[in-house]
Amino acid sequence: MEMDVNIAAMMSLDLDADISASVPVSVLLATSIVLLYLLYTNLFGQESWEKYGVKHISLGRLALQDSRVLVSTLIAQHGDTVGFNTGTMMLLTRDLDLIRQIAAKDSNNFLDRLTLCVTRSAMESGLFFLGGKSWRRVRNVMTPSFSTGKLKQACTNIEESAQKLATVLEEFARNQTLLPVKHITSQYTSEIIARSAFGLRTDCLGKGDDEFTYCAKNIFNINGKIATMIVHAVSRSKTLHHVLAKTLGVSLFDMVNKETDRYFHTLVSSLVSQRVELERQVTNKPTDLLQSLVAAKLAGDTEAEDGGSHDQTWGKLPKTMSDRELLGQCILVVFAGFETTATTLQMCLYLLAKHPDIQEKVHQEICSVVASDSPTYEELGQLTYLEQVIKETLRLYPPIPLYRRVAAETKTYGHVTIPKNTVVIVPLEEIMKDPRNYPDPHKFDPDRFSPENSKQRDPITFVPFGYGPRLCIGMRLAYLELKIGLVHVLRKVRVELSELTEPQIGGGVSLKFQGFIVVEKPIQLEVKLRQNNTSKTD
Repeated sequence: MEMDVNIAAMMSLDLDADISASVPVSVLLATSIVLLYLLYTNLFGQESWEKYGVKHISLGRLALQDSRVLVSTLIAQHGDTVGFNTGTMMLLTRDLDLIRQIAAKDSNNFLDRLTLCVTRSAMESGLFFLGGKSWRRVRNVMTPSFSTGKLKQACTNIEESAQKLATVLEEFARNQTLLPVKHITSQYTSEIIARSAFGLRTDCLGKGDDEFTYCAKNIFNINGKIATMIVHAVSRSKTLHHVLAKTLGVSLFDMVNKETDRYFHTLVSSLVSQRVELERQVTNKPTDLLQSLVAAKLAGDTEAEDGGSHDQTWGKLPKTMSDRELLGQCILVVFAGFETTATTLQMCLYLLAKHPDIQEKVHQEICSVVASDSPTYEELGQLTYLEQVIKETLRLYPPIPLYRRVAAETKTYGHVTIPKNTVVIVPLEEIMKDPRNYPDPHKFDPDRFSPENSKQRDPITFVPFGYGPRLCIGMRLAYLELKIGLVHVLRKVRVELSELTEPQIGGGVSLKFQGFIVVEKPIQLEVKLRQNNTSKTD
C-alpha cells in the first residue's frame, strides 16, 4: 500500500534571519551571562582532573569552537586522553583500551548519550536520544525491523531507486551537466526511506524536491554564524537551553525546525491512523517499518491492559511505546536514514572521481560478480572490493565524527578515574585517522580493509557506526543502499574531476560540523557514459 507524495515544497524557511530581529534582548542578555559563566568555569574550574589521573586543561577561547575542531586540536596538543571542566566534567579520549571499557565491557555504566536534542519536537524521543530503560525498550521494539529478512524485502525498493539514480546520472552525462552530488544522493536515500519505512512513493530523483524530501533535508534548524555561536554558548548550560527552547519556545534554540516538524507530525499521525485499521482488519498487511512499529505498539498496549510482564530482562522487555515515542522514531528514521547515507554516497563518488584507477577496479569487480541487471543479495555479499571502498570512505569521512556518553557511576580503569556524571567524548574520526592504526591516514586506500589487513587490526579502530550495544541499528541497511546504488551507477557511468568541477583536479574538500559533517562547498562532478554495456545478459 503506497501513497503519492508529489506536492512541491512551497515553504520558505528563514534560517539566516538577522539576529537582532529574531532574538529578544533578554535572550542576548542571558547568552552573555552564559558566556561569562563559561569564561569563569574555564579559568576557575571548580574541580580539576589531575586528582583523577588525567591531564587537566582550561579551554579558554577554545570553548566556543566547533566541536570537531576542538577535539582535533586538543588531541594534537595534549595527547590521547585529556580532561576539562565547563561546569560539567568532560573527558576526551581516543585510548583504545579505555574506549573498549566504556563502549563495550562496562557499557551499562555509559549507556546514555549526552542529550543534545533540545526541542519541543517528538524527535527527542527518537532512539538515538533515549537513555536507560526507555532506550532498551524502544531498541527492542525496532530491532526486528532491521533483521536479515526485512533487509531482503527492502532490496526491492532500493533496487528500483538505484535504477532511477543510474538513469538520472546518464542524463547528466548526455547533457554534459555537472552533477550536484549531495542534492541527488539525498533524493535517492530520501526516496528509499519514504517507501521502505512508510510506504510513500515519492518522485523527485533528478527533479525538484517533493515536500517529503524537502522537509527531510530541513529537519534541523541551520543558523548563520552569529546565531550558531549564540546557540553553542547557551547549550553549555543545560538548564538555560531547556528553558529557552522548551519552556519559552524560542525557535532559535530549538534544534528541530517548527515547520518541518509540523509536516511530519501531520503526515505520520495520518499514516498511523490508517495503519491501525490495517493491522486490525487486513491480513495482507504492509511489511515496512511503520507497520512493525504500529503492530508492536498495539500488542504492547494490549499487554499493558492485561497487567504486563514483570520480567525486565532484554528478551522480555515490553514491546511497546507511547504515541509520542512512535512519532519520534519516525522523524528520526527520516533524518538518520537519509542524511548519513546520502553524505557517505556523496563522499564515495567524490573519492572515486579523484582516484579513477580505484573506480575502474570497482567497475571490473561489479562486471565479474553481478550476473544480471539486478544484483542478488548474495552477489552483493561477494563485492568485497566495493565494500572495502565504502569502508575506506567511512574511515576518512565518518558522517558523525564523535559521540558522547555520560557516566552513571564513578569507575576507575588503571590510573584513570571517571567520576559520576562525567561526559566522555569519543572522537571516532580521530581514532580512524590515527597513524598508529592507519599509516598515512589521509590517503584513500581501500586495501586497508582487505580480509588479510582487517584481521591484523583491532576492530575498535573502525567505528563509523559506533561500538558496543549502541551500534547504529540501521548499519546494514545503509550498506545495502550504498552497494546497490553504486552497482547501478558505476555500470552506466564514470564520475570525474576536471577544471570545471568542485573541487577541481588536485583540489580537496573542506568540512564543517553541524552534529554531522557537511561539505562547505557543494561537490559537483562530471559524469561520462561508459562505452560498453556491462550487464552479462546483454
